[in-house]
Amino acid sequence: MLMHVPSLPSAHPWRRLLGVAITLPLLTVGAVAAPVSAAAPTATPNTGITVEGRYHPAGAGCHGSDSAEGCLSWGVRVPSTVAPNSSTTVTIEADSVPGQWTWTCPSPDGDRVAGTSTFYIDRGKDEPVSKLADSGLGFFDHLYYNQHGDSAGSVTAVSCTPEHLSLTYEVNFDSAWDQTSYVDLDLGTTVAAPGADARNYTFNPKITTSTGSLVLTPTATAHKPAASEAHATVSTQEVAVDGAVKDTSRFTMTARNDSTTPLSNFTISAGRTRGQAQVGSLTCDLTSFGGKVVSATGPAENLTVSSGTAKVPQGKDITCQVDLTGVTGRNRVKAALTTGKQTFSSDYTKDRPISEVKVQPTDRGVEAAPTGTYEVKVGYSVTFTNNTDAMGQTSNIVLHPPVPAGFTLKYVWGSGTPWWISMDDYALQNDGSMPLSTNDTLYAHSSTMMTFTAFYEVNAAAVTEDTWKSLGTCDPKDASKGLTTQIDVVGSDGVEPGTYSACTVVTRTKN
Repeated sequence: MLMHVPSLPSAHPWRRLLGVAITLPLLTVGAVAAPVSAAAPTATPNTGITVEGRYHPAGAGCHGSDSAEGCLSWGVRVPSTVAPNSSTTVTIEADSVPGQWTWTCPSPDGDRVAGTSTFYIDRGKDEPVSKLADSGLGFFDHLYYNQHGDSAGSVTAVSCTPEHLSLTYEVNFDSAWDQTSYVDLDLGTTVAAPGADARNYTFNPKITTSTGSLVLTPTATAHKPAASEAHATVSTQEVAVDGAVKDTSRFTMTARNDSTTPLSNFTISAGRTRGQAQVGSLTCDLTSFGGKVVSATGPAENLTVSSGTAKVPQGKDITCQVDLTGVTGRNRVKAALTTGKQTFSSDYTKDRPISEVKVQPTDRGVEAAPTGTYEVKVGYSVTFTNNTDAMGQTSNIVLHPPVPAGFTLKYVWGSGTPWWISMDDYALQNDGSMPLSTNDTLYAHSSTMMTFTAFYEVNAAAVTEDTWKSLGTCDPKDASKGLTTQIDVVGSDGVEPGTYSACTVVTRTKN
């Protein structure tokens, strides 16, 4: 069996549409309900690596083919404790069980297995687990967790046939992640003739890690319930609304009846489980199933509607619309369908960070000699403050350093900027602007300050009396006064675009 070796990176990484089938709050806007059965994870000795089996009905959650009667996914979780502040490779070798289940291999070359890899970080302190990145499980698919190409892991080798999977995954738990982090690998399979009865499936992989040369042989089990048992797959999806107020959000909830028994006598609810958001309205159209359009109006923490006379056949979808108000910081709303004593749900998460920008000079004034040629420098700071519990961003900025008559701008230098900003980035454009790619992560309830210093050469003889007079005072309404630098904040998630200024008074000394 040939293993695939490096070629070109995938140009279109397959992004995951299904939330991981473990009860974890995610940062995704839409997630899919937990599957019919997810057995308790089995931990492998000494490593913290766990394996888990999950059974999905056809459709959402079934990697590879929506038309399959049912499918399994096998989960392998690799925590940062395996390789703290370093990288390691994890190789998974596993046979399928022909006649029961086989591996789903979307690529004819066998260089991809259906499924996803996902990178999470757990900061503790009652903060929910955050999903930073996800990707497919094809050769050279990467977990890029920021816009600068930093990766938490990638597939370095894969060979997939229906009968056997060999997958080598390199994880990189960089020292920057001082909190607990982990990578979830969700491996997709297809069930052969699942039938109507309940049954169990097993997974017996061999897992080898380069750290400590460990060889692990865990076992995972997934349970498929009887086809007649009540079950619904619930999913949520954000809906964009043109011109919507910033603290509002809308999403659709879809509930599919996976059971052979028609779904009746159920309720649908939308309730806040985190944050400040209120449920403004919940509306479900049940007319296609012998019911009515049912709705409830808030604002309230929870709204519920009843099915009435509706009966939903197997494989049919119920669609509801949920509107939220007061969305600030991190918010999570559980969309749920309850029938009998069973509840099937999916979390909709909406984060809205709100950050403030403050610009001020580092020195209120500098002195300049009336004669000669010499250097002066002026400084100013740009501070971004995130006042919410949601992760946000700073922003790209554009500096507009002034150059009065008799002054020559030599260079600008900054501190506190992201690591990728180098001296070459402080290049003055033809229009006198200096754009800087300073957009970076701004954690909840945190602040970051960037300080810039402009160095000028002054030819005092070329500075007119009117210029000296203008330089000697600051006026917030007049950028020609003082040595005033204009800073354009481009805007980002949580940062409103705007223009700010910092003024430094230049005082001419006496002879």
